[in-house]
Amino acid sequence: MSFILVADIGGTNARFGLVEIAGACATPPDFTAKHQHSLRCADYPSLDQMVHAYAEVAGIALPDFACFAIAGPIHNGRVRMTNLDWEFGIDELRDQLGMRALDVINDFAALAYATPHLKGDMLKPLVTGETDAEAPMLILGPGTGFGMAALVPCGDRWKIVPTEGGHTNFAPGNEREIAILQNLLKKQDHVSVETLICGKGLVRIYQALAEIDGVTVQNYEPADVAGKGQSGEDPQCREALELFCAMLGSAIGDRALCLGAQGGVYIGGGIAPKLADFIDGSDLVKRYQHKGPMSDYVGRIPLNIIMHDKSALIGTAAWLVDNTAELSA
Repeated sequence: MSFILVADIGGTNARFGLVEIAGACATPPDFTAKHQHSLRCADYPSLDQMVHAYAEVAGIALPDFACFAIAGPIHNGRVRMTNLDWEFGIDELRDQLGMRALDVINDFAALAYATPHLKGDMLKPLVTGETDAEAPMLILGPGTGFGMAALVPCGDRWKIVPTEGGHTNFAPGNEREIAILQNLLKKQDHVSVETLICGKGLVRIYQALAEIDGVTVQNYEPADVAGKGQSGEDPQCREALELFCAMLGSAIGDRALCLGAQGGVYIGGGIAPKLADFIDGSDLVKRYQHKGPMSDYVGRIPLNIIMHDKSALIGTAAWLVDNTAELSA
């Protein structure tokens, strides 16, 4: 039995698994990953050592084919991890691992490639809308950072357009958000979408609100702000969480307009699924659709949260099958 090695390597953790080649190449394909294990990235000095550690934990020999989803930009065959001090060449890593073929794609590109294969409870619909099968899809969302990729239909295949859209300038939507932006601009000269709409960004929103309101800033982690915000235990945490969802809605709507994403918009990343119930009562959808004369246009675009936490593994397997001649033949 032959396998593909797939991995979703984020800024904090990496999830590995093996997908049977026969199932992945079947019609319809089965991208179920077996022998799944998660490892902490900080425990390893390099990616090749972490891959070998996975093989040891899983009790398997490394296969000939692999595809990894990475949180960071890829340029001319080199990868620089956004939230880790790792940099490597893809060909060099392939040789270190003794593989015949290794692809490395952006983590949100992997999510994008997974979206056509996500069904049922893998998704939580926020806006049903009308899907245009010939239009691009947009996949984006907060986690350790803020990722974004587009998926464009090209005949019977898909073209991924990876981006670094999370690093565009943050645009406030009301006076409170303007005050937060002004607070942050006293400390740094560039405030991006990712500055505020990610795990640490939630803390930054809370800290700014506490400073603006003249209350003591507590040493909270993202989980603290989210937890106290949902329970209502801390007023600034509550408002921070409400503004986080509203800011996310605005950012998504802006990017849906820029791309013309009438194929649908999908919120990925590690945060939105955990906040799914809170999002239902938030202003996310309102701000997503609040686009002046183009509000009706955005309002027709379907919006979903990706609830399946292994979607990137599906995407890496699908990508490898579609782009490796020895597998797709």
